[in-house]
Amino acid sequence: MASKNMTTIMALFLTFNLVFLGFTSAQPLCPLNQSDLGICVNVLGLINLTTSNVAQCCSILSGLNAPLVSVCACEAIRLNVLNLLGITVNLNLRLNGLLGLCRLPIQPGFTCLA
Repeated sequence: MASKNMTTIMALFLTFNLVFLGFTSAQPLCPLNQSDLGICVNVLGLINLTTSNVAQCCSILSGLNAPLVSVCACEAIRLNVLNLLGITVNLNLRLNGLLGLCRLPIQPGFTCLA
């Protein structure tokens, strides 16, 4: 009898887990390729920094919908030459700086992870 009760409890437990925990939302992927993001990498790394590079980067990012702006900007930060050299940077600080430079909003609750 105890075995039947335990089986029922386990079945209910697994059903609730599948129903309530199966609806997690994943972070969207950036639709831009590395060459598009390369302009923003130049802006972040202060390599070939010109007003046209800043304008091009901001133009690329402003063409995206709000959730993707933060994702793509974060991707550009990850591609940054300074990060490749092993220099530790605060990714969220850089994200705020880039989006602030472009006057674009940051997605609420978004965290740029390494």
